[in-house]
Amino acid sequence: MSSVAERNSFGEYYVNTRLGVAKTKKEQDFPEFPPDGEVHQLLTDLIEVNAKGFRGVVITALTGLHLDENYDPLNNFYGCNPRSIFEGGIWYALQKHEIPCGKSDPLNVAKNANQLNEDWAQGRRPQSAALAVVNFLRLIMKSNKAKRARLIDYFFYRLWVYAFGIADYRLVEVEPSGESRQAIGTKLTDFTLKYPESGNLPQFLVSQLLSGVFASSEVDIIGGEESVFGTNTTSKKPADLWLEVNGVQTNLYEVTVKPVSKKRLDDSLDALQSTNHLNHPVTFICRMEADVNDLDVVDGSYQYRGKHFDFIDYRSFCLSLCVLLSDEEFLVVLNNVASFVQDKNVSMKTKAGWNESFNGN
Repeated sequence: MSSVAERNSFGEYYVNTRLGVAKTKKEQDFPEFPPDGEVHQLLTDLIEVNAKGFRGVVITALTGLHLDENYDPLNNFYGCNPRSIFEGGIWYALQKHEIPCGKSDPLNVAKNANQLNEDWAQGRRPQSAALAVVNFLRLIMKSNKAKRARLIDYFFYRLWVYAFGIADYRLVEVEPSGESRQAIGTKLTDFTLKYPESGNLPQFLVSQLLSGVFASSEVDIIGGEESVFGTNTTSKKPADLWLEVNGVQTNLYEVTVKPVSKKRLDDSLDALQSTNHLNHPVTFICRMEADVNDLDVVDGSYQYRGKHFDFIDYRSFCLSLCVLLSDEEFLVVLNNVASFVQDKNVSMKTKAGWNESFNGN
């Protein structure tokens, strides 16, 4: 086993152990950190936020300290080789314990900054979480061995409590039988517009509706379950979604609830060029009243750099597909979207939004 692999394995074991201990604890086991105290509030700002990266920075820093007692996360964060120990070790421990996280969380918010201080926190969103990272790690670094151990145990305890609360959250069930298909479809579509989860939910809904429509055909829907956080250019995808017949790509779809700029079209052309799909039709499924104001779209089409791009309204598209599904197919779509929302990495705000949208149907 290489030294890098060993180090990553030690990092995974450390986080596994700390979370294992956290599951055995209760709030009264930490009397020195009362609810109205500084440490409790710091960890609330740090952990109980939708942005996962700030938690990832602290977990990585604590793991780096465990692996090397001379490591200084505040002034040399990248000194622990954070990408390697997080993606090659820590991430697997977080997945095992169902802690909400992304594959490269700490790198996404650290942004190649070696120093974690107020200048780094400036402009991060939410800034309160970034400042909590800085202040909690400062507290860790200035504490003696005994207090540092208690702070670390409390951090992992609060992390576990937060994750448990998400996993234990129950979504209301949607019963479509006897209800208007368009009424429920409208609620479903409007929910994904109000709580898009960085575009993941609209893309997922479109893929599920298309999968339902083509369920009994030779057409496959590709790309619907992949995260939209990676760009098509870097992920070597011709579009967000596409149809395939016997392995041959046909229609390409871009799903967005953000304004479509010429830069977005440039990115699409780059992706099409790199994947040899320039001659394939591309349709943007977007909010026609809000997302195409910067483009001169005529009759649902716009030509740019020699390529025709088509545009269709997201809400109208989804509702049209709803009426093509059988009751059983529509129920599958509802259940699959509910499972998506239930996932630990989907924000509590979105989960609460589901219950608000469908409470009482």
